[in-house]
Amino acid sequence: MRFLKNKIARANASSKQPQGIQQLPSNPPTNPKSPLNAKKSPQPKASPKRQRIPGFNYTSEASRATKNIVKNYGRAICSFAISPMALPYLSDILEKEDVSLSQFINYIKHIKGTIDGLFHFRSIILANSQDDPETARAKRVFIGISEVFIKFFSANWIYNSRVFHKEAHLKFRFKMLRRIKHPELFTYLKETKKDKTSTR
Repeated sequence: MRFLKNKIARANASSKQPQGIQQLPSNPPTNPKSPLNAKKSPQPKASPKRQRIPGFNYTSEASRATKNIVKNYGRAICSFAISPMALPYLSDILEKEDVSLSQFINYIKHIKGTIDGLFHFRSIILANSQDDPETARAKRVFIGISEVFIKFFSANWIYNSRVFHKEAHLKFRFKMLRRIKHPELFTYLKETKKDKTSTR
C-alpha cells in the first residue's frame, strides 16, 4: 500500500511540471571550447597615478631660477636697443659698422619676438654664411649694444623689472657678457670650472 502511495505522488509531481520544459541535468557536460569555460587572463594592475600636491613643484629651484635667463636678457636688450637711452652708445657702433638707425631698429623689431631660449638668442648674434651683409652688420651692432646694456644697465633692469629670480639673473650677468662676446661658444649658460677660474 505504501509503495502505491509513493508511485501516485511521483506521478502527480511529474504532471504538475509544464510541458515543453525539460529538466536540466544537475551536472551538465562541460565544453572546453566554450567561452564561458575559458580561463580569464589576469589583468595587469594599473600603476597608481601620482597625485600632485597643490602648490608643490617637482622642478628644482635652481633649474627654475635659470630657465628663462637668456630669454629675459635677450628681450630686455632688444627693448633697450630701441630706447632713447641707447642712442648715445648706438651712434658710434652704427657708424663703425655702416648701419643706419632705421635698419637696426627694423632688425630689432624682427628678432624681438623670436627670442625664446639660448639657441634662439645665439642665432640672432652669431653671423652665418646664409646672412646677407646687412644682417651680418646688424648682428655686430646688436652684440655691441648688448655689451653696453649688461655692463651699465642690467643691474638696474633686474631690480626694477618683474623678473622673479633676481639673484640668479644678477649672478649670471657676466656669464651672459662673456658668451655674447664669443657667440660661437654660446652653447650653455650654467656655471662651469672654466667660468669659476676666469672670474678669479
